[in-house]
Amino acid sequence: MSNRRTFIKKLSLGSVTAFNLPAISAAGNLIDKSGNTSQSFHLHTEKEDRIFNGKYESDYLNKIAFPIGGIGAGMFCLEGTGAVSHLSVENHPDVFNEPYAFAALHIKGLKNASKVLEAQIPKWKLFGSPGSGLGMGEKSYGLPRFKKGTFLTRFPFAYIDLEDKDIPLHTKITGWSPFIPTDEDNSSLPLGVLEYSFQNPTKETIEAVFSYNARNFIANRGRILDAIKHGFVLTKSAQESDGSFGIYIPDNEAKVDYCWFRGGWFDSQSILWENIRSGNIVTNPPTEGISPGASIYVPFKLKPGETKIIPVNFCWYFSKSGLAFGNVPIAGEAFTGKPSEGTALHQQPVSGYAGKQLLNSFDPKGDGQVGVIQSSEFTISKKYLKFLVGGGNDPDKTFVRLLINGKIEEVATGNQTEILSEKSWDLRKHIGKKAQIQIGDLDTEAWGHILADQFVLTDNLNENISAPSSEAILFADFEGGNYSGWENIETEELRVLRSQNESLQEDPFYKPWYAGRFKNLEEVIGYWESCKDKLENNSKLFSDAFYASTLPPEIMEAILANLTILKSPTVLRQSDGRFWAWEGCGDNVGSCHGSCTHVWNYAQAVPHLFPALERSLRETEFKISQNKKGHQNFRSNLPISPPPHNFHAAADGQLGGIMKVYRDWRISGDTEWMKELYPYVKTSMEYCIRTWDPKHNGYLEEPQHNTYDIEFWGPNGMCTSFYLGALTSFIEISKALKQPYKEYESLLSKGKRYIESELFDGEYFIQKIKWEGLNAPNPVEVLSFGGAYSEEALALLKEEGPKYQYGTGCLSDGILGMWIASVCGLPEVIDNKKVTSHLIAVHKHNLKKNLKDHYNPQRPTYACGEEGGLLLCTWPKGGALSLPFVYSNEVWTGIEYQVASHLMFKGEVEKGLDIVRECRKRYDGTVRNPFNEYECGHWYARAMSSYSMLQALTGVRYDAVDKILYIDSKIGDFTSFISTGTGFGTISLKNGKPHLEVVFGSIDVKNIIS
Repeated sequence: MSNRRTFIKKLSLGSVTAFNLPAISAAGNLIDKSGNTSQSFHLHTEKEDRIFNGKYESDYLNKIAFPIGGIGAGMFCLEGTGAVSHLSVENHPDVFNEPYAFAALHIKGLKNASKVLEAQIPKWKLFGSPGSGLGMGEKSYGLPRFKKGTFLTRFPFAYIDLEDKDIPLHTKITGWSPFIPTDEDNSSLPLGVLEYSFQNPTKETIEAVFSYNARNFIANRGRILDAIKHGFVLTKSAQESDGSFGIYIPDNEAKVDYCWFRGGWFDSQSILWENIRSGNIVTNPPTEGISPGASIYVPFKLKPGETKIIPVNFCWYFSKSGLAFGNVPIAGEAFTGKPSEGTALHQQPVSGYAGKQLLNSFDPKGDGQVGVIQSSEFTISKKYLKFLVGGGNDPDKTFVRLLINGKIEEVATGNQTEILSEKSWDLRKHIGKKAQIQIGDLDTEAWGHILADQFVLTDNLNENISAPSSEAILFADFEGGNYSGWENIETEELRVLRSQNESLQEDPFYKPWYAGRFKNLEEVIGYWESCKDKLENNSKLFSDAFYASTLPPEIMEAILANLTILKSPTVLRQSDGRFWAWEGCGDNVGSCHGSCTHVWNYAQAVPHLFPALERSLRETEFKISQNKKGHQNFRSNLPISPPPHNFHAAADGQLGGIMKVYRDWRISGDTEWMKELYPYVKTSMEYCIRTWDPKHNGYLEEPQHNTYDIEFWGPNGMCTSFYLGALTSFIEISKALKQPYKEYESLLSKGKRYIESELFDGEYFIQKIKWEGLNAPNPVEVLSFGGAYSEEALALLKEEGPKYQYGTGCLSDGILGMWIASVCGLPEVIDNKKVTSHLIAVHKHNLKKNLKDHYNPQRPTYACGEEGGLLLCTWPKGGALSLPFVYSNEVWTGIEYQVASHLMFKGEVEKGLDIVRECRKRYDGTVRNPFNEYECGHWYARAMSSYSMLQALTGVRYDAVDKILYIDSKIGDFTSFISTGTGFGTISLKNGKPHLEVVFGSIDVKNIIS
């Protein structure tokens, strides 16, 4: 930039460490009485209904659920009222799990002074959820609560103030669990704390009883044990080794009731509340049978001005998951019992079937089930057999077959989707012959299941098989209580599979990291008690350093709100420490497995906060999930092992990984690590060229599978920008290792010319749809999640080209590869003015402040009605396709932050803030949880693109290879957070002079360039 002042400042000490440094301002000092930050930002003066990064109260508390837990260890959520919900500690999400558990306070001698330590129940909870018409007697909603509450987060801490005229104490709740950048192990502990603070502002001594009360919310038939001091353990079964959850209060005055009153109806909770409101302290011993629940009581007295803090500790241990994707052992027989009623446990939502049942070999035990089922023999009397099929796509392993005289004549498969689509077989040449239908599942890897339904014989190719005509024959609809007319058979293929299965490891399921570190719950608690003060202090160092920032409050809110993803069930961590993740969370199962490369491309928090975990993803991608030809499966197995290679590689995911190797090398400074990966990276680069640019034109034109779950046909700005970024990365890495790179420079040069001259329409980058003259077969024959081409779709193919393209549209991700390059510390090789023009066009055309007139036939609840948001694509100059890519009308927060960040990199700060504000206004707590930005699931990983806004606004980037700290501020003077592979702290620019303050670990800086 012409006005950029550049200088190099050499630091005499060489390394800045966290030693004898001035204290960072506490979070409380950054907030005035209104809840606003004490720092202001000159570019934004518009007053919002709720102040960004400030307090939540009244209706803004409605949907708050703040995750507390460890990385890959499970979580519970602290709601805005103080309630506990979303309890998900058994290695899978359980979003609607709201345990019967609460803290209560009784003050002796005062009227109405017995309260649950929560604010009022949000009204949306009272009616509308399943079963609410019966009165919800299983909830504690009918117990007295505080009149008012306010919620403030200073991640990883959440603070609640409770107020009620009947309670003369200043009452606060602090919820937290350790989160310490660079210390991934102590940030992965299976635990959390709720600290209840009571301060006496009166002139009288107050006597009170605190209690924490819980049913066995782990299992109704489990036990409640006295296995920990001053607390109780909830077990999953009679065997504590099957899983346990401990609640305890380290206070010598604590007394435990291990068994509530036993009886029918509402006896237990009635007597419990009577004890609470009477100030009774009950100490029933454990029972050999089933206990209705348990309580911990802590009596205390407060003199005027005194404060009492009662920490309720929650620790858990569930080493058994039954969770696996990939090379898992046979878990059971498929096609037994009765047909499936739809979606099984741990399965993505199943749809597209007819009636109420279908054949589903995933149900009930997942991809580990195998079997072959065969129909009785029938005579072919109609021209066509039409049916519905879904699931896996390997014709040798997951199939529907037509057998004639024992010979396979037709085969159909699913399309690696849980949506069943219609298939038709032309039987005209087989009229009069005897036939059978055979359905098989011979696969225990990911997508190792088959879905089938509604087999109809008909003479009408256009027969509506959901409601067959009287002339058609409904051969099978699986609506009965068994598989009548079908027989399980033992084929040679099945016998071979069983033989191979015997060699698999004994316990092939996922185990969480903590199960490798600790033997049982007792060890978890012992470790926690030995170091919790240190971990709290280090977590506060992080929180204070981050909130010392002078960046705009909407930026702070967006970044910190999405760090909760790392405490959610979206992320897992194997017992060997390696990181693995879903894309997001379904209600009861993770959403879209395998650390999906094209989604995790966007997530920029982990590489800076926990770089060792991020590097483990690169090692999995290149060493495990990539075959010798360079094909990378963009979804990794769990436990991590070589996956199948039976689908497209993801162009954006695989090319993005090459850029991220460069980023992770520069963050870590570990050149040996990069050198070890280099042969795999080269193989990957060659595969990408051979697959998508076989003519060596410098741009991608063969069909490119990507993050929209479809393939783009022909050259386009999005995927070609990834290609140019990956070439740039590979050239830089090759130079560092003194390896040949000239041929890649030639491709880069040609690609740069092409994208700037042929794909830039004068305002933004577009796609040139091309599907003829390629190496790829006709789109009708190419494997795709888009399903088969109907007659109508074939007509569209002739007019517009393949389904699911964007053509002349203004795509928000249309130059995404250059953003990835910037956040990876690589130069953006495409003309800066044209990239900036594209981003400004996206802001102009795709950002809508009100969506009430926008139509979205896809997934509308991400943003709709009078809300605002950034659309994925628009067609401001015409040329909209009849069937554009499947998510085009939606709004995704991860793309909103990506575009906002890229605008900020280009100096268009206010436009970037426009987008961030519209996004965060949707997540203000009234309708959506501010700490759960969702896309294809809760706590969706793509939203961690928000972290990149730190770098975009400040230009702060630390290069551990050269020991250089870069600063390129777009906002003048600032203070911001910085995290590296070895430490974290704050970086400031004041009057053009930089200042680095390290509060944890060390950061070895030789030069600063700003």
